[in-house]
Amino acid sequence: MRVAILGAAHWHVGLYYIPALKSSDAEIVAIHDPDSEVLQRVGAELDCPRYTDHAELLDKEAPDLVFAHAPHAHMTELADELISRHQPFHMEKPMGVDWARLDALAVKAQTEDVWTSVALVSRYYGAVEALRRLKERGELGTPCHYYHCLFAGSPHRYREWGVGWMLDPQLAGAGPLWNFGPHVIDLYMYLVDPEVAQVECCTSHAVHHLPIEDIATIRLLGASGVVGTGEVSYTMPDSYQRFFSLTTDRFHCGGVDMGRGVVLGRECEDIAFDGPDSDTVYDCYVNDTLRRFAAGEPAKATIRDMASVLRVMHAARASARAQAIIAL
Repeated sequence: MRVAILGAAHWHVGLYYIPALKSSDAEIVAIHDPDSEVLQRVGAELDCPRYTDHAELLDKEAPDLVFAHAPHAHMTELADELISRHQPFHMEKPMGVDWARLDALAVKAQTEDVWTSVALVSRYYGAVEALRRLKERGELGTPCHYYHCLFAGSPHRYREWGVGWMLDPQLAGAGPLWNFGPHVIDLYMYLVDPEVAQVECCTSHAVHHLPIEDIATIRLLGASGVVGTGEVSYTMPDSYQRFFSLTTDRFHCGGVDMGRGVVLGRECEDIAFDGPDSDTVYDCYVNDTLRRFAAGEPAKATIRDMASVLRVMHAARASARAQAIIAL
């Protein structure tokens, strides 16, 4: 399979996607970034053509599959172009800053029958896969509580990584709400309730005093009446801190390790799980994306999924600004 990479400056390209693709059966046939200095720095070990014009790359190389990345505000436009070219692609979340535009693009991709995948990688964690299997078999029970937090270090690292646009809300959409929010919101919709009826969000700028928020606390109320809470931040001195918890009338699953653990049964057997964790989840995502594309299977998460999540993110941002509950 011939794969090309667009937007090499995105930190996930050098950190996750190039290593994962190099260890796969896919061939990286070209790499792109509008900044030629980035092309000298990222993937320096790759023996393939480098382009500063992504259209030229697509015209000359005709890849089977594209791994596409861009500043958040430019993602939807790039995805629209790829769909117009009938070019199958993966794209990083959140795929844009305007949910209505992305929603229309989901319809276009489906109408044009263009294969797409979105990196909502939390769906691959061992805990999530175990819970989703229970849900699909009708055995999960009735959810009554959901909590998911992801706390990261200082956002100033993005300047050091050459992606300072992450600190600009016009280009990034927001701070951790737009960066990590997709994961905590998506898992609520994936495991608890796909229909979010109300959103309430509070944010703070007290740590770094930047135009983007330091922390966002998101309260989700599903159409089923189940409340979920997500918290995302740049408040750690360094590294990451995660915690996940889901409770139903039959099971409870919670802890800091989303790769290995036990789903505790309530008057039924416990279920052990051992799957991808935060260290391996991107390798798993890349390999599964390549396999599904080659087999002609739908991706685990598509533009339609991301558009639904982005709609909730928009409501959360509006709630924080208005200091009010937003009904969807």
